[in-house]
Amino acid sequence: MDFCIMQQEDIERCAHTLIKAFGEEPWNEKWTFEQAYTRIDEIMSARVSRGYVIYDGDTVVSMLCGRIMTYLNFKELWVDEFSVHPDYQRQGIGTKMMEFVRAKLKEEKEKISYIVLNTEKGYPSVKFYQANGFEIDESLVFMAADV
Repeated sequence: MDFCIMQQEDIERCAHTLIKAFGEEPWNEKWTFEQAYTRIDEIMSARVSRGYVIYDGDTVVSMLCGRIMTYLNFKELWVDEFSVHPDYQRQGIGTKMMEFVRAKLKEEKEKISYIVLNTEKGYPSVKFYQANGFEIDESLVFMAADV
């Protein structure tokens, strides 16, 4: 498997993986290619964007992308999208991606203190993230409002 920094030319394959990963249980989301491609392209469009890809041949088996954000006197990687191709799930690929991302963040010239993200309560992703060193912050509330 090849571990890479995401490039513009990877986005198309990453979009296909996002569609497959989130089209299955427990999410059952119906992404079109255009929606998936646009989301990843938007996330990757800023100078603070970071993206990572694991390939098995021509297949993107995992992708993670987000943004380096400043908060007070430290920086965090805010993960906006992370997926593992369904054919590769439960094989340790997600953990290997997290290890790769952490190693790459340690190479950044400015210290990145945290990786942060949102995920759905009660989904298997919560246990995955906890097994990879993430903690639930009970002091935070996710909020949304209609425009």
